Amino acid sequence: MLLRELSIGGVFISPMLLFALVSLVISAVLRTMMHKAGLTRWVWQEAWFDVSLFVIVLAVVTYLSSHVL
Repeated sequence: MLLRELSIGGVFISPMLLFALVSLVISAVLRTMMHKAGLTRWVWQEAWFDVSLFVIVLAVVTYLSSHVL
């Protein structure tokens, strides 16, 4: 599993921070694509949808990083 701290210049960085940043970028791209395709008109609460999309993408990124790497 890849959840060990990374030492960058003597500072320990959690890999979860990197996973969260990657997930934020992926979910923003997905959200933009959905908006341009007109799929966001079916979304009732946009804030809840954005949080849910981020959590799902974060779970997928974490799962893939632990099984692929």
